[in-house]
Amino acid sequence: MFEHWGEFYLMAGGAAAVLIGLIFVVISLMQDRKRSTVLTGSKLYMGPIVLGVSFVLVLAAAALTPGIGPRCMAAVSGAIALWGLARGLMSTAGIRNLKDEVHWTDIWFYGVLPTFLYLGLGAVALAFWFGCPVAPQGLAGFVTLALLLAIRNEWDLITWIAPRSDASEPGFGDDHG
Repeated sequence: MFEHWGEFYLMAGGAAAVLIGLIFVVISLMQDRKRSTVLTGSKLYMGPIVLGVSFVLVLAAAALTPGIGPRCMAAVSGAIALWGLARGLMSTAGIRNLKDEVHWTDIWFYGVLPTFLYLGLGAVALAFWFGCPVAPQGLAGFVTLALLLAIRNEWDLITWIAPRSDASEPGFGDDHG
């Protein structure tokens, strides 16, 4: 089913692994932040990024598994889609509750867009289940978009964490984005 996709999924899985490593570097840069700020940020921002790239890693590994069938790929994709959808909705609600403490783009890039991506992955899972011939291309599209979103969101976190010239400690979302 994924006979000619080996290099794509090796590259995507490797990129996901690197992005997971980068988030741990980002966490180590947060040593000067207040613990409550870090915990809120971890739950609403870092957690979804790590989960998203972990999902890409799992999907890439599944696609590289010799002899995997469409129904098994549908089950893996469907489980990830459900988990990601629940997490996307939780992030959307959590960021919305912070209101003025966050940048206006946060709800879109950390909540709404991931939610729609996981809805798309659910459609891809159904396509695998019913043997649709474009299901592998749909999965590749999801993997690519999920990696691009993770890169954008990690960049956003790094620029928020970067040292500032002012000595004041901003609120969690101040100047974020």
